[in-house]
Amino acid sequence: MAKLIVDSRETTSGMIELLTAGGAQVVVEELACADYILAEGMAVERKTAEDFAASIMDRRLFLQIAMLKATYAKVFILVEGDVFDTQSAIAPEAITGALSYITVIEGIPVVATVNPMHSAAMMITMQRHAIEGLGYEVPLRGPKPKSRAPQAQFLIEGLPGVGPSAARKLLGHFGSAQAVLAATPEQFKAVRGIGPKTIANIREVLEFKL
Repeated sequence: MAKLIVDSRETTSGMIELLTAGGAQVVVEELACADYILAEGMAVERKTAEDFAASIMDRRLFLQIAMLKATYAKVFILVEGDVFDTQSAIAPEAITGALSYITVIEGIPVVATVNPMHSAAMMITMQRHAIEGLGYEVPLRGPKPKSRAPQAQFLIEGLPGVGPSAARKLLGHFGSAQAVLAATPEQFKAVRGIGPKTIANIREVLEFKL
C-alpha cells in the first residue's frame, strides 16, 4: 500500500485517525508546504471553510498557492465545509473571485467536502485513483437501444459532429447504417445540414488506423 504523507502540523486535526481508520498507510513528516502528499508530486492543501475565508482576507492563500505550484506537479485545494456560511466578514463576491482565480487562472482544482470524515474518504479515493486509475472504462455513450432502427441511429450518432437530427437525415438519405459508413465525401455533400468540416471529421475517424 502506498504511503499517504501527512504534515506534522496536522497531527491535532483528527485527520490521521480518520485516514488510518479508512485504510490509509499514514506517515507523518514535516512538510515545507502542503498538508498531505497522496502520491509522488501530488499535494493537497486542506482548509476548513473558516480558514479558507481567513486566508483570502490576509492574502495567505495566494502565497501558499505559489509555493505549492513551485514544489509539486499536481496541487489540490480541499475546502471542508460551506465557504459561504462562516462567521467571517468576507464578502461572498470575494470568495467567488478567489475560487475562480484558483481554478481558472492558477489551474488548481478545488475539492469540496462536508466534514473531516468526508475529507479523509476523499483523499483516500484520490490516492487510489492517482495510483491505480479508475479501475474500469467509462462508456462513451449510454446503453444501446434494443430495436433495430434506434440501434442504427445510435451507431451513426457515434460519428463526430453527428447528433440525433443529423443521424436521422443520414439514415433517411442513404437507407442504412452500412451505406452511411461506406459513403464517399461527395455523397455526404448531398445531405442537407452535413457540412464539409463534419464530413472531413467523419472520414478521418472511419479511415483512422490503429
